[in-house]
Amino acid sequence: MQGLLKDREQTLATFRNPHTSPLAAVARHEFPRDRPLVFGSAPECDVQLPGIEPRALAIRALADHFETGDGKRLEPGTRLDLGRYSLRLSHQNFPAVVVLDPDSPRLKKGPFPIWFDPDPAFRVEARLVHDAAPREEVVLSTRGNRRRALRLGKLEFVLQGKPMALTALRLLEPGQDEAAVSIFFRDATTGHESYEVGRYVDAESIGGDRYALDFNRAYNPTCAFSPLYNCPIPPRENVLPVAVRAGERDPGGH
Repeated sequence: MQGLLKDREQTLATFRNPHTSPLAAVARHEFPRDRPLVFGSAPECDVQLPGIEPRALAIRALADHFETGDGKRLEPGTRLDLGRYSLRLSHQNFPAVVVLDPDSPRLKKGPFPIWFDPDPAFRVEARLVHDAAPREEVVLSTRGNRRRALRLGKLEFVLQGKPMALTALRLLEPGQDEAAVSIFFRDATTGHESYEVGRYVDAESIGGDRYALDFNRAYNPTCAFSPLYNCPIPPRENVLPVAVRAGERDPGGH
């Protein structure tokens, strides 16, 4: 479990870093379809940030990436420094920019991630039972967007001596790994011991149709820490009838 504990330390370091922490988020701006967003201190700018040049930067959202006014390509998830601020570009087919400010008071007061104690019993091997024909479906999000995903099938496994299954998805969005197998789930801890929207866990391929599901690595969506992020909501069928006291807990403060 040493690797797990080290990863948790790294997560806390990310949350304390004013240039990367979701707790530094102070604004979200959606990109227009027909023109760029202009960032600057001038009153006519779309995103006004004091202390930077009057018209410091222009960014346009395209079908699968972003582009600056001078033609530089920027991938989804790119972070840019602009004066004291950081800009995080989010695409998800609903392109937006999240503004991070190192002076955000939430960087001091949190909430910060907290976890259940590691438990090897919550790492299980699962088998992916593919649907006869993978199909697209809509995944709702915390900001009301209808996001596209490919339904891959069911991951079947045994947990606490009981057979269980979770629907496996792959978000159909720019910047997504084409081999990703994502699990968005709820369980008997959801809404009191763990975050009310649910949690996520990534399936790790171990060969063929076999995957490792380590619920010790279950994590909260970023919206558990800031409403300025757009996070998938678990499908209705992805509710485990047991208490998964592993992975991230409810951080509170929302």
